[in-house]
Amino acid sequence: MNLLITGASSTLGKNLTSELLKIGKFTIRLLEHNSFVSNNNCEIFKADVQNIDNLVKACAGIDIVIHMAALTHSPSPDAYFNINVVGTENLLAACQENNVRRFIFVSSAAASEKGGEYGMSKLEGEERVKGSSLDWVILRPSEIYGPNMEEGIGKLIFWVKKFRFIPVIGDGSYFLSPVYVDDIVNVIVEIIKNNSAKKETLNLCGPERFTMDELIDILAQIHSTKVKKLFMPVWFVRLGIAILSMMRSDFVCPDQISRLLCEKDTKLDKTQALIPYNPRKLEEGILSFKT
Repeated sequence: MNLLITGASSTLGKNLTSELLKIGKFTIRLLEHNSFVSNNNCEIFKADVQNIDNLVKACAGIDIVIHMAALTHSPSPDAYFNINVVGTENLLAACQENNVRRFIFVSSAAASEKGGEYGMSKLEGEERVKGSSLDWVILRPSEIYGPNMEEGIGKLIFWVKKFRFIPVIGDGSYFLSPVYVDDIVNVIVEIIKNNSAKKETLNLCGPERFTMDELIDILAQIHSTKVKKLFMPVWFVRLGIAILSMMRSDFVCPDQISRLLCEKDTKLDKTQALIPYNPRKLEEGILSFKT
């Protein structure tokens, strides 16, 4: 079976590729764009999701596409749309031209109208997938964490380990459901191996749900550190980000607040009814790579 993986340079992409190679039943082609991709056991194909001609070549002879590539941080709504929506649309067209059988789209738990520009772009990307003639599956992971992951929960873990004071947007009452990276990998492998979950949108969250306030305390306990939380009004953070944006800083992006604060669907009943999915608890996941 021939697979094409986009977003292969990410930790999720690398771990997925490694797991699929262990099985030994797949020929894997990795799509390389901005970030360097290296794997001696896979074919590396350079292409841009905005170049449909290259994508048609990349999809030649492919049975299943796992589309994980996405723009996750940008001050430009147009950039989100061009990569996450038009790019997905281009890849779908390339799949259809090459008679690709299946399309696995890794979306986000923040894919909603309230999830900021990123969340909106992922939601629109999902609609493009659903409107295709392919045999598709949409996966909505929540906050992914794991070794060598420096964004999101990974950044929060770093702060808890290194700093005494942790900034918190608002009152910290919004919820997160961290999921370990290899639990996502296992689901994708299961779907590929057993041809399971057709034309379904599945939540991939952790088994626990924490407020940000609770999560910081738990991380501090796991890492045996003492921290103090600095609660910052949402309006103040939005103002600060707006000022940084006017200064053309890419340190933070305006839509990150909406993405963090929006309500996310963390129900797993449907997912667990269709595929084996038993995500590990946060402490178990962190202790597996804690140094």
